[in-house]
Order: sequence, then structure tokens, then C-alpha cells
Amino acid sequence: MTNPIRWKSLLALVATTSLLSGCLALPERLEGTNYSVADPPFIAEGAARIEPGAGLPEQENLVHRVVLIGDAGVPMESEPVLTSLTQWADRYPEKTTVLFLGDNVYPAGVEEGAVAEGEEILRKQISATTAARVFVPGNHDWGHVGTDRLLRQQAYVDASEAEFMPRDGCPGPVLRPLSAPGEGSTRGISAILFDIDPWYFGTETVGDCPGNKTPEELAAELTEMLKANQGQWLLVGAHHPLRTGGPHGGLTRGAVADLLTGMIYLIFGTLQDTYEDGYRAIMAPIETALASAPPTLYVAGHDHNLQVLEGGEYASLQIVSGAGATIRVRDGHVTDIPGTLFAHGHAGFMVFDVIGTPEGERALLHVVETENDAPVFSMQVDPR
Repeated sequence: MTNPIRWKSLLALVATTSLLSGCLALPERLEGTNYSVADPPFIAEGAARIEPGAGLPEQENLVHRVVLIGDAGVPMESEPVLTSLTQWADRYPEKTTVLFLGDNVYPAGVEEGAVAEGEEILRKQISATTAARVFVPGNHDWGHVGTDRLLRQQAYVDASEAEFMPRDGCPGPVLRPLSAPGEGSTRGISAILFDIDPWYFGTETVGDCPGNKTPEELAAELTEMLKANQGQWLLVGAHHPLRTGGPHGGLTRGAVADLLTGMIYLIFGTLQDTYEDGYRAIMAPIETALASAPPTLYVAGHDHNLQVLEGGEYASLQIVSGAGATIRVRDGHVTDIPGTLFAHGHAGFMVFDVIGTPEGERALLHVVETENDAPVFSMQVDPR
């Protein structure tokens, strides 16, 4: 006779698997070639790229360099990405700012029972360069809970003579000038930084933040900042992208990972994927603000890959640079979506250079991957 308990367990397993599959079989699920670390990168046909040279490009007339590196919060003992970061950021340290684009401490921020371990992860990133360093929070820095872990990270960053923005678990936005007009630049260079995680994890404390309590209020201040600095080379940065061809945009993470993340979604109600209703509700007013006075770049991490996308109405270019830790890239799940210029699931980061020339200022974007001295992709970036 069939064991009724075993039969019920089998039915429950089938039902759970079906439920997870249903959750993951979303209309927004992306289909396409996975450009993993083992494959050549995707480069759009006709992309206006600059053929790279044999090594790191010399920029004698550099106005300012911005290194964009996200999701670097689980470095190996000898992390190749941080070795490359040293080479690029310390070439012109007095003219360089490194933006760490969130998820600076995996898996769950600086936890109370593991403070030394969390601080060591931060120390490796901070000590990789003598250039200016600015840390933006990501969802893993929050630990998917309240502000305690985030504030421990902020305190360590502060004590290390680096910067943490936005502060105190608040959403921002915060204006960070990088190079003022007249300091070798007629336009000036600035970054505007914000964090959407207060509306995921800090709902009890965001009401204590000065100014912006809602995404709409953040967007209103962002609009003012964008218009006030419209003549500059302007970067708007956060941990979360507007669009992505990676798992956070709907690409499969692989069968096993899809099941695991499906369970996380059922438990927590979010993976912070771009197609989720809650994510879209937060980002919609921010997109409206960006469209009112588009910046040069919108930069983010979150997906563990490297992507350069057309900016559309929101920026000259959209950047996803979340490949700052080699072991997090793994199989580097990423595909091309409409507007993709470059995509690769490879460890590395991006570099934005503003250069003075006799004809005026020129901006270049470089994609830097480990195991390569020269950029694997470079292009000119036009101001809006």
C-alpha cells in the first residue's frame, strides 16, 4: 500500500516547485545568449568604439578620472579586480575618484557578530588606492534589515578617510563635486548619489531623514540638482540600475539558482529585480527626473557583470558595473537587450575620463577587465 505521508510530501514538493516555476516564468523573463567569462563580450555592430592600445592609456591632459566599481564586497585573498583598480586609480591619484557602487560587504553588511570580518572586507577595498574613495550603499550593505549594519559600515569608512553617501540610511540625493569649473575644466564634473533601499529596509527610520521621505520627494530634489548642474559632466549614481540584461533584469540565473532565488522571493517578496512592481514604483519618478535634464551617465551595480547601454531619454549612457569581486561574477549571466553597446560577464570595472584637448574637453569611457592591461572596450561619451 502506498505510504500516504510520502505521497503527500511528494505532492507538496511538486506544488512548491510548480509555484516557484510560476513565479519565475514571468512575462519579463529575458531570453538571449549568455556572454559569460568563457566567451567573448557582446559588442554591438556599429558601436562607435575606440580601438584600444597595447596598455593603459596615458592621459597627460587628464582633468579627472572616475572609476566605477560595484559589488566588490567579497574580495578574494588576492583579488584581481583590486589589483587592476590600483593600476588605474593610482596612475593619477590626485585627479581620480573611485565610486564603490554598493554591496560593499557581503553577504549581509557589517554584522554585529562579525564586525572584524566586515571591516576587513572594507579595508581591502579602501587600501587598494590612494585616490578619493566614495562608498554608496547597496541592499547587501543593509543586510536586508534596518540601519544598524549600514551605520557600522559608515563609521568604518569615515574613520578610514573615505566617504559614505548618502548617509545615515537616508535616500539622498547628495551632490558630490569632483572637479570644479576652472580646475582644468570649463564644465566641471560632479556626481549625484542616492539609495532606494531605505524604502525596502529602512521604512521605520526614513521618516527621520531630513527632506525626502518618498521617491517622489527624492525625484523633485534630483530634478533641481540636475538642472542646476546641467552644464557639467554629470554622473548620477546608485546601486540599482534602470535597465539591465542580467539576472536582475529577468535573465535566468541557472536552474538551481532560479529555484533558490524563487524561494527568497516567496519569503521576502522581492529580489529587487527591475521588473518588480515595487521597484518600478520607486524608479518611475526618478526616471521622470532624469528625463527632465539628462546627465552624462547613469551608473549602477547590482548585476554582477559589465554593461554599457544607450542612455535613451535618461542619460547619454547607462552603465552597469557590478563585477568588482571575481567570485561573485561566476558564470557572468548577461545578455544583450535593446540599446546594449557592450555586455560581458567578466570581473572588472569601468573608467570615465575627462581630458582637456585644444578643441575642448573630451570624455572617454573604458571597460577594464582583469587579465587585460588595456581596456577591452573604449568609446567617446558625448555631453547632453
